[in-house]
Amino acid sequence: MKYLANASMLTLALISLLLPMQAENSTPEQLLSWKQELVTIERNLSFTNNFIDPVTINAYVADTPAKRTQGLMHVRDLPENEGMLFVFSPPRYVSMWMKNTVISLDIVFIKADGTIALVHQKAKPLSLQSIPSIHKVKWVLELKGGVAEKLKLRPGDKLVRDQAD
Repeated sequence: MKYLANASMLTLALISLLLPMQAENSTPEQLLSWKQELVTIERNLSFTNNFIDPVTINAYVADTPAKRTQGLMHVRDLPENEGMLFVFSPPRYVSMWMKNTVISLDIVFIKADGTIALVHQKAKPLSLQSIPSIHKVKWVLELKGGVAEKLKLRPGDKLVRDQAD
């Protein structure tokens, strides 16, 4: 009986240790195998090229046609410090849409030199409306709806990456 009580206590201790680790993993199931990278956006102080207060986002990288097609479809929640970085090589005009995307997103279009060209805020979930880049872009960063405004992201801000495409 003493062994049974000790085994039960040990099992409860192990379960209590494992549960918080599982709860901390907020990666959506459909993105578990995706490459992630930290991207930094330097905010431009009134287009003076004086960059202030960089912002860092943990981005899932959509660098293949299949991943760009899937994007954040069916993702039910996205933390404010996470996003998806779509990579287009060579740079091109792109259009994004919200088909099967159940959360509102901010869509940040970024030119080949790293400068933000356009920020489309709070794209409507499940919409088939096309959201065009207007400029040729190399990257599109999608963030949870409202985050771009909260971070004060604007055209002229600069994406900084350690990765080469």
